[in-house]
Amino acid sequence: MPLPLPRLSNVVDLAMSAAGTAVGTVAAVAALPGRVVRLVDGAELLLARATVAVDAVDETIAEVRAAGAAAAGVVAEAERTSGAAAALVAEAARTSSGAAALVAEAQRTSGAAAALVAEAQRTSGAAAELVTEAARTSSEAAAVVVRAAQTAGTADGLISAYEPSLQRFVDNLSADEVTAAIRMVDELPRLAHHLNTDVMPILATLDRVGPDIHELLNVTRDLRQAIIGIPGFGMLRRRGAASETDGES
Repeated sequence: MPLPLPRLSNVVDLAMSAAGTAVGTVAAVAALPGRVVRLVDGAELLLARATVAVDAVDETIAEVRAAGAAAAGVVAEAERTSGAAAALVAEAARTSSGAAALVAEAQRTSGAAAALVAEAQRTSGAAAELVTEAARTSSEAAAVVVRAAQTAGTADGLISAYEPSLQRFVDNLSADEVTAAIRMVDELPRLAHHLNTDVMPILATLDRVGPDIHELLNVTRDLRQAIIGIPGFGMLRRRGAASETDGES
């Protein structure tokens, strides 16, 4: 089978593309010397910078060595300081143990102090109640003192007024009379019992007995008048009076 022939336009495009590529390649080759020159200049500059950097590195190495010597001194000082720090740590540990013991003791003391404060508060409350009660008692005592003073004044006045009569009564009071008064006082409970059970009920009925007695008096008066009206009663009365007179003589 025969192969188809390419179109003329495609061949022209390929030719133009190849020509362009060739022209670009020629231009790049022509620009290479300039690039090489620039690269050489850059390499010289880099070499100069590298030389400066090497010198700086040497100086840095010297400084590092000096710093190493100083660091060795610092390390030795640090070791000595570490020993002192270890001693300080041990001392701090002992101090911490003592501080823990002190804290525990302080806590126990704080608990005891809290108990004492609570007891003091209860005691203060009781004391306040006692003070209030004492204030009331003092006020009542002051009132009693005032009343006692008034009573004493009244008693002084009564004693002054009745002192002569009382002195006379005491002077004329014999031992038998004192004994009788004591016996009478001993009989007062029984007397009070009889008064309450016997005499007081009778007195309570006097308001009802009074009209009956009045009526009895009226009847007695009527009877006397009737007796006086009997004929010959006057003579009998005179004879009775005469008989009483002879009997007395």
